[in-house]
Amino acid sequence: MPTCPRCDSTDCRESPWQSEDEKRAHKGEQAWRCMSCVHRFYAPRPPSWLVDNPLVAMLGVPTLVFMIAVTVIMIIWKS
Repeated sequence: MPTCPRCDSTDCRESPWQSEDEKRAHKGEQAWRCMSCVHRFYAPRPPSWLVDNPLVAMLGVPTLVFMIAVTVIMIIWKS
């Protein structure tokens, strides 16, 4: 959780992007809103092991396809 640069509060929540241009201008960052002083600011995006991990990304799609194939085969087999 980031700290507000104006009042040093940690009572902050993610704020939605106001436009695609704003999102592109702050790549790698997230917009935040301080709930204490209502200041809107940008801070580094919290790491996401699911999105930022290349190993998970590389293994995720084949695993999903394999699980779908197994499920379909099991449904057909029981019929």
